[in-house]
Amino acid sequence: MNPNKEFLKNKANTLPEKPGVYLMKDQHNEVLYVGKAKSLKQRVVSYFRKNQQHANKVLRLVYNVVDFETIETDTELDALLLECRLIQAFHPIYNQQMNHSANYCFVDLTNHTFTITQTPQIGSYGPFRQTKKLPMLFQLLSETFQLPTVNELTLLTLRKQLPQMDAYPLEEKWREIGCFFAGQKTECFSLLDERLTYLIDHLLFEQASLLQGEIHSAQSFYQEIVRVNQFIQEPEVIFSIPLDLEEPGSQTTQIKYYQVSFGKLIQTIILSPEETFQPLPPASAALPLAPKDLDPLGIILNHLYRQEKAADK
Repeated sequence: MNPNKEFLKNKANTLPEKPGVYLMKDQHNEVLYVGKAKSLKQRVVSYFRKNQQHANKVLRLVYNVVDFETIETDTELDALLLECRLIQAFHPIYNQQMNHSANYCFVDLTNHTFTITQTPQIGSYGPFRQTKKLPMLFQLLSETFQLPTVNELTLLTLRKQLPQMDAYPLEEKWREIGCFFAGQKTECFSLLDERLTYLIDHLLFEQASLLQGEIHSAQSFYQEIVRVNQFIQEPEVIFSIPLDLEEPGSQTTQIKYYQVSFGKLIQTIILSPEETFQPLPPASAALPLAPKDLDPLGIILNHLYRQEKAADK
């Protein structure tokens, strides 16, 4: 049992019901974990209560925590973005996401091979976060385009599903695969649908189910590339979040504005409803994405997606 647990619990009970970030620290003042919270008090207190639902990883973390630090933020979005920056800065051992460069990679298709690299090469694609999907995608694309690396027995089956592949030049096959990883228009999905239709028509339902799952994963991977590509080409995106003041009886709501240019957050400011937001000049052009840019970009994109969904209701 952590001898500091009661002290930590009492300290957590003094925290505000505000969004923010908390940093769990060990006896050497090293940051063990960085987390974000919609309510700092509720989230941090939950670590030091008896809870049968706590995973072993959380129990180990709590056992090693000697103290914690918190940083209040204006919004939950700010907390997410700050959490991301702090994880990238401290690399805490209990954080898995947004932590290590090994979680991100590039895909190199030169020399007609699939190669995963940690650094961009000339003509490579990425960076990508869903690295665990890549071996499955490589196999799926290799089989769909009937590349020379596919074994002959498998090719016999695949030729029945897509007989037109025999007429495809090898260079054209690799061009289509490159379009997939670039998020550009590609024949990949129409070819995958043909394969699925063949399996269903021939009552091969188990194989069809497996292929359908792989197609779903490929679509998810591809759609994220398309979303990111579109967003980083936008010179200016402006959105806002209302801030409710804490004073009892106050009817005033402030508004926090966010300005994004080519995927990078370039300005935030809090204004009253009577004030007018003045945007900064946008950046001159989009810069290549680095692995550290992916997570903050994804956080902003997900926030905008939720805003759109809420507006549609």
